[in-house]
Amino acid sequence: MGAVVGEPPMAVPDPLERHVLNVLHQEGDTHGAHTDDYPYALVFFLEAPHAPADGGLLEYVPGADSLADLDTGRAHRAHHRAGDAYLLRSDTTAHRVTPLTRPGVRRTVLNFAYTTRSAAPRMTQSARELYT
Repeated sequence: MGAVVGEPPMAVPDPLERHVLNVLHQEGDTHGAHTDDYPYALVFFLEAPHAPADGGLLEYVPGADSLADLDTGRAHRAHHRAGDAYLLRSDTTAHRVTPLTRPGVRRTVLNFAYTTRSAAPRMTQSARELYT
């Protein structure tokens, strides 16, 4: 990971964000629009919708000025399968997960938050609202 981000990663000090198990399991479940307090999120998919039409897609805008950028033509979408993983610059990338579209679909991810020595944590209201 250090080779990718350019410096050694460090686990974040906040236990609320250090490791997160996020489970979407009902039709309409989503993970709302936000940016993270810490710069990097390493996300592993334990379960994922089989098809993009089932929902659970990652929507993201790198370098977003606001969360509203997700509702513009700048937003990218990514479908993942069980066993996939991604590394996201999560403090400057607006991101969310689209709603699951039908019963029986599940999306379970394990998210690990990391920082670096040079990164200053940004305490964002959007991240805090997701977990309190």
